[in-house]
Amino acid sequence: MANKNIIIIPWDYTESCRIALQHAIQLASVVGNSIMLARFLEKPGLFGKKSFEDLKETEEERLAAEASAISKEFNINLLIAVDQFKAQEIRDLTKDADANLVVCGRTYKTDKKEYETKDVVEELSELDIPFIIAATKPPHDYYKELVVPLDNDKKVKETMQWVVYLAKYYNCNINLFKTRLEKEVDKRDMENNMYFIKKMLDKKNIVYGVSTAKKDAVFETDIIRFAESIDADLVVVMINKYKKILREQPNYDEKLPYLVINRNTEIIKYGGSFR
Repeated sequence: MANKNIIIIPWDYTESCRIALQHAIQLASVVGNSIMLARFLEKPGLFGKKSFEDLKETEEERLAAEASAISKEFNINLLIAVDQFKAQEIRDLTKDADANLVVCGRTYKTDKKEYETKDVVEELSELDIPFIIAATKPPHDYYKELVVPLDNDKKVKETMQWVVYLAKYYNCNINLFKTRLEKEVDKRDMENNMYFIKKMLDKKNIVYGVSTAKKDAVFETDIIRFAESIDADLVVVMINKYKKILREQPNYDEKLPYLVINRNTEIIKYGGSFR
């Protein structure tokens, strides 16, 4: 797994993907990752005038020209790929490319349709690697402060395996942000989580801090308040938590990028393999 070194950007020629590009360049510069621009198209209908292969060939020419211009602008080498905008095809591409991360804007336009954040997330939910949803440009020259929201969910181990990987791989500090709990059984679960987390981070010699949400605050909203107060660069959440944010706050204006971790068996192995 350690040879994974490609960051994939779903490319649609819009400002949204250019924001994602800035994040990808920043991350790639830290550890020497390569970057791939991936253009995704809709599958033609049964009576379409052109086959998918014809559309793909035309799109590859356009994407190659775009990649050439970007390469000159930022002095970087770029890979390109064209495929269908379906969860399985996206997953296959990440595997074939041996990618370790996808960085995407909040929206995505195929050749026929525009997808909102919740739709983009749904198509990325089958990946065995994490993905970043970026709404704004990187606030700093490099990622330094990660915020990790915590509750009594016992699946926290899966999140922390990736947090440890990111902290080591990109040399980041970890800011644990706890929700407030009322029930004693929930508090005990939180204490168990914190014991496990601190033990893991101490063993890896990772710098971290612990803070607690404000009383009576909506936790999802307070996460952003806290992240902005420490000038953080990234919020790390499991996909079920991120979907909850999108579901309960559909009009929320994200000011920070989210790194979203899918709950897949291979992801657990990958995240847990960096010791």
